[in-house]
Amino acid sequence: MHLMVYSLNSIQTDKPVVPAIILIVFLLGFYLSIIPWTEKFKRSVQNQKLISSLKKINNFNLNIGEHQLKILYQELIRYELLNSQRTNFRDFKNVLNEDWDTHNSKIQLNMDGPSTREFYDHLSGVFPNSTMTMKDFFIRSELILRFDGKKYNYNTIKCAPVRTPVSKYSEILVSIFRKLK
Repeated sequence: MHLMVYSLNSIQTDKPVVPAIILIVFLLGFYLSIIPWTEKFKRSVQNQKLISSLKKINNFNLNIGEHQLKILYQELIRYELLNSQRTNFRDFKNVLNEDWDTHNSKIQLNMDGPSTREFYDHLSGVFPNSTMTMKDFFIRSELILRFDGKKYNYNTIKCAPVRTPVSKYSEILVSIFRKLK
């Protein structure tokens, strides 16, 4: 619009063809900018938003067998990385295999932030077909707790590899997850 007014004022001509060309170019540009916002385009954008909002994940979808669960649980207890008084095997199994809202089970880990991040990385590495994301694991599920019963701080977990490249339980976690492969 401003360009059209500027062009009309700056170009001095006696011929009426020049202002007509400027007006036609402006109207053509305006029409071409409206085309993307047709009803078909609006519907496709709205459908994409609906599809992404309908995907609610309410479990980790870990494809983990009973035997692997037992090994993981026993090894975490053996190295005291899991609070055995507050997390029994049934709770451990429910959290990792069942929908989050079908039980009251929680896993209480005895690990600091970097070790917990490494635990998550190993778990998602051994079971790559799961739909588990770090945000689901620590925030949305609300089932993975610290040794004091509080939730982990997501930003601490997310930034743990940068601050502490090797956690204090790194070797133990590597040996535990080697047994699951």
